[in-house]
Amino acid sequence: PPPSTPPPGQQNVLIASSPANRCIDIPNSSTTNGARPQLWDCHGGTNQRWTYTANRTLTVYGNKCLDASGAGSSNGTAVIIWDCNGQANQQWNLNSNGTITGAQSGLCLDAVASGTANGTQLHLWACHGGANQQWSRRN
Repeated sequence: PPPSTPPPGQQNVLIASSPANRCIDIPNSSTTNGARPQLWDCHGGTNQRWTYTANRTLTVYGNKCLDASGAGSSNGTAVIIWDCNGQANQQWNLNSNGTITGAQSGLCLDAVASGTANGTQLHLWACHGGANQQWSRRN
């Protein structure tokens, strides 16, 4: 059974793209359903603070979840934030190899076109071991 609380070090953390050294960020601190996370310089604001919960969601602002848009499970599916609803398209695996995979799709969280610049969007893509699918957690 999953632990009842997130593992230590998984609460209120930054999630950084390894090659870009930038963090998963919600543009303009938006709390709107459908807002698309992007890479941005790490600054530690609330729009970059994520918690990995016992039910495998990645939450920001306490009530918005990282979400595979439209419950998509194909390459290029947009990653958005949405009200947490417990659906499988909001469940993620934080893997020991540095990837983050969608529990529903099995696809990797991926920086579009191997981008590293501020504003690079995220989507789902088949896992291929590339640097743009490597993520690390920081306090």
